[in-house]
Amino acid sequence: MARVSGIDITFIGELITLGALKSVTLNLEFFISGLTILGNDRDVEQGDIAERTFMELLINVGFYLIGRVIDPISNFLDDLK
Repeated sequence: MARVSGIDITFIGELITLGALKSVTLNLEFFISGLTILGNDRDVEQGDIAERTFMELLINVGFYLIGRVIDPISNFLDDLK
């Protein structure tokens, strides 16, 4: 879990972008927000800019997901079209 400072106000479950990566806020403290990075954590470096998206992490579910492989932000990982 990454610890990011500089984001003043955020809510739990909000999507935060770190360059091309996405992350989700899990715990909020007075000056630090704890984030879970949805991707390769080696792509994050000190000094990267974190931006709020003002959106919650939502994953749509339905019959089209049965038997499919998805990543944490619901991108398809299998080759079915």
